[in-house]
Amino acid sequence: MMKLSLFLLTCYLGFTSSFRTNNALCRSSFRLFSSTPQAIQASLPSPLIDAQGNAIESAEVIAGLVDNQRVALYFGASWCEDCQNLEFMLAQYRKALSGSDQPIQLIYVPCDQSQEDQLSQMQKLELEVGVPLGETADALKQQYGVWPDVDIERFGGVSREIAGGEEANSIASVKRYFGTASEDIWGDKEEVAVDRVPIIEKVENVMDESGRRSGIPAFVVLDKTGGEFCFLNAERDSISCLSDWPLDDPQNIW
Repeated sequence: MMKLSLFLLTCYLGFTSSFRTNNALCRSSFRLFSSTPQAIQASLPSPLIDAQGNAIESAEVIAGLVDNQRVALYFGASWCEDCQNLEFMLAQYRKALSGSDQPIQLIYVPCDQSQEDQLSQMQKLELEVGVPLGETADALKQQYGVWPDVDIERFGGVSREIAGGEEANSIASVKRYFGTASEDIWGDKEEVAVDRVPIIEKVENVMDESGRRSGIPAFVVLDKTGGEFCFLNAERDSISCLSDWPLDDPQNIW
């Protein structure tokens, strides 16, 4: 009787262990399946190019570019003065975050006048990935309601002049909006000269009859399924818009 009891107990423990192992494997397989490189590639705009204009076709490479990153579409142009005012500080902000546990990856959506201008801008901003100028970029502009005034004749909309507000030093404004993160960007050891930018009171993002909600620069932050996570109106708010990016939200972590 004792031997039979021990035998049954051993069988039970073996079955339970096997069930738990198989369960764990199933969960692991599901996680692997739900975040395969092919699934990630399908969630992002297509086609994608690098800063030399080469097509990025490998699902594994694309997945590697966004792995554990916070991903956003960046709508900008080399000729855009508002973009230039933001991009200097944006580069410093990205550099600070790259050394933390909150790195961000930007996919450039060009509003440039030529492919040469686009690639030059991507290289200047050290952006690893973008979409081609033309049909792909135009589709994203219309999908997310973001295009510059120069595209109004093609896509419709009303020109949106940014009203001047109280001006403040750019460094001070970034420190106020980003707190300690800005200390990593502008420390006491290094002086950085930047242009002054207006601090503008935020209002609700409203689409006009054409579906346009802003010009450039602008950011559309993507959730990890490729849908819109939040919209950052940099045309209106300049660099301060990044304070509205919830970097810790797991829905935004790829």
